[in-house]
Amino acid sequence: MSQAPPAPYHRFQLLDGTHPWRDTAPDGYIDYPVRLRAGGRVLYFNFPLARELGLIPPDHGDRMNAALEAIILDTFSIQIINEYDLAHPLRLKGARLKPNAYMATRYLQLQHKDKCGRTSGDGRSIWNGTLEANGICFDVSSRGTGATILSPGASQANRPLATGETRYGYASGTADLDEMLGSAIMSEIFYREGIPTERCLTVIDYGDGSSVGVRTAPNLVRPAHLFRYLKMGRHEELKRAMEYFLDRQEKNGFWKLPADPAGRSARGLDQIGRSYGKLAAVMEEEYIFNWLSWDGDNVLADGSILDYGSIRQFAAKSNKYRYEDVDRFSTSLGEQRYWARLMVQAFAQSADFVLTGEKKKLRAFREAACLAEFDKEFRDERDRRLLWRFGFTRPHIEKLMEKSREDIAGFRRALAYFEDLKVAKGPEKLPDGITHRPVFLIRNLLRELPRFYAGNAAGLAADMDPVTFCRIMAASYAGKRDLELTPSRVAHVREFQDRYRKLIRAAEGRPDESRATENRAANGRDEDTIRAVAERSAVINMEHRLTGDGLVWIIGEIMAMKDRAAKDPIAWDELQDAVDAFIDSQVLIPGKWKPIPEDDLRSPRLKGRLLRKIKADLELYKETV
Repeated sequence: MSQAPPAPYHRFQLLDGTHPWRDTAPDGYIDYPVRLRAGGRVLYFNFPLARELGLIPPDHGDRMNAALEAIILDTFSIQIINEYDLAHPLRLKGARLKPNAYMATRYLQLQHKDKCGRTSGDGRSIWNGTLEANGICFDVSSRGTGATILSPGASQANRPLATGETRYGYASGTADLDEMLGSAIMSEIFYREGIPTERCLTVIDYGDGSSVGVRTAPNLVRPAHLFRYLKMGRHEELKRAMEYFLDRQEKNGFWKLPADPAGRSARGLDQIGRSYGKLAAVMEEEYIFNWLSWDGDNVLADGSILDYGSIRQFAAKSNKYRYEDVDRFSTSLGEQRYWARLMVQAFAQSADFVLTGEKKKLRAFREAACLAEFDKEFRDERDRRLLWRFGFTRPHIEKLMEKSREDIAGFRRALAYFEDLKVAKGPEKLPDGITHRPVFLIRNLLRELPRFYAGNAAGLAADMDPVTFCRIMAASYAGKRDLELTPSRVAHVREFQDRYRKLIRAAEGRPDESRATENRAANGRDEDTIRAVAERSAVINMEHRLTGDGLVWIIGEIMAMKDRAAKDPIAWDELQDAVDAFIDSQVLIPGKWKPIPEDDLRSPRLKGRLLRKIKADLELYKETV
């Protein structure tokens, strides 16, 4: 039996395997006894998140101590006792057991031959429990805790597998340290930038490349948890699962729903439609790849990002990139909207089944009202994100959204011409898939063009010449043929700048005046606006924005450094500080952005060495997927 933790950390004891999903879905999970896993050390801990969850006091410093590390390990450094272990009891000799069982939940999963969720679900995860904090109920689950019978590999082998088994795909039950640390870093950056996502609380390192990663969100239910019952035609179970999901959203204060079943269902579907419309728009506009598909596995039911194993942030519109899995290629950036919308349609099918008891065909819901909500929210959020990338302030964005939607649409068309151009070389193979690289890095243009106007005596009346215009955003790998200035391209350069100027003037609430009639007062307002846009755009479109490839190499640098810090608490704190500083430097919000301090970069200590390597990697991979 574990000793009681020190008073400041007593809430960790609440994460003991109990969870209300058990009462909702009696066959929606498999219970596993667990044992403590020795040899772990906390590599990363999310102190701000821990404070939000009430796991540490509000005034707790961002420093690990022996008592805190001990309770983190006692809570999360666990491994399930699976079916293989029970059949080989010698494997359990000397095991220190936890008192409660922990559940691995069942849900749909694309990798399984059975497409109804009978054999699929959490293949390497268990649910630790829930935490109430600030009026919100959070779910907490852990990855890398052992091989369950629900893994694709166990289904392929048609038998229980030992934790660590590698002969079958997705079967080992373990989590690679680099994957968990990458997930922790990227999810926290996304969260702080206002992108709906799960978050990582901690990553435990075992020194052999394996780890446990702990994720949390106000609602970790996936569409796949619900669609499982839909696929199997199980009305009562679907009804209870849907009500559980809606209740959690309502009790957490995110949605307001009426009491009557029909109204509750309709309002809930509208909220789902808007949530998924926003998510699809954010991913498309911010160049975030997420493998969405019909099973609803890689996303949360509330429209948040889940599971960073295949998440990538691109430098440009790499809409030809496809991730290659064991036996299939993923969807692409431009197809995410289709799959997000199809999931909303499946939610409509589910809700109708709950209300009527009759399971109709999915195509019967092609005109569902929640799809109109999806489409509207997608358009609105996409335009907001475009104007944000442009560098407009929130008041300017709201004004343009209200009065200048045609101007926004015109600018988007002008932007899309350059955004969609691909290199003449054609598609190419990558280590994890395929892509066709874009010619232009649009964020460079959005950063440099307002600087040009702000620094020119003629202001908005100036014209950037086509050669400079294309050069400042051309990718370094673009060839001579890719950058050829045809008459058509020159015309597109002029149109882009005309559309750009029109939006600037519309943001000031005045008509698009010809240059011949512009007056000094108007020019003054233009100068103020373009200067503000230039300052904001420089942060939002920072040159050294994290990419998927960049993250891979940065994690490699951290992994190389962490072994040197393993026996030195001071160096270990420096490692955490360096990761935190890097995360801060990638939250590209004007007024909140914290560039890495120069003193830290010059430091000869571990923190400085790591930050210099991170900066070099960001430079090297600033144009990649």
